Amino acid sequence: MSAPRTLNFNDWDSIEADLRELTAGYEQLGKWNLSQVALHLNDWLTYPMDGFPKNPWPVGAMMGMVRATMGKSMLRRSLKEGFRPGTPTFPGSVHRADEAEDAAAVEQLLGTITRFRNYSGEICPSPLFGKMDYETAERLQFVHFAHHLRLLIPREAS
Repeated sequence: MSAPRTLNFNDWDSIEADLRELTAGYEQLGKWNLSQVALHLNDWLTYPMDGFPKNPWPVGAMMGMVRATMGKSMLRRSLKEGFRPGTPTFPGSVHRADEAEDAAAVEQLLGTITRFRNYSGEICPSPLFGKMDYETAERLQFVHFAHHLRLLIPREAS
């Protein structure tokens, strides 16, 4: 079995090339297949443009406290060190998907990447990290993409 890849994305072209390579075949190291990863990343790429999901009151209040006290330092750490394995995520962004849907999920994500690349509106504040500019939101996306795509290893063409 392979080890997770070390990925450090700095541009969308590299991500798009990696996604296309994965649609040709991959080894899955984690719990999610390419469809699940692509749909999850698609959700999180839309949130800065369209707004984040609303959390139930107790969760929202807790996230507000974290955002007010540690949000900026958590953002800096995430941008520098990446996301830690096992970090909880919004349940609505966890998808059940069949590997046969990989190509469709990746195409949907590629469309959202194009939309994000061309986006010039205000970035919606993160419930955990707070307000950020486009460049910071983009860097956070690069880190998030690397966090998930590292567990999918492209198969070598035969």
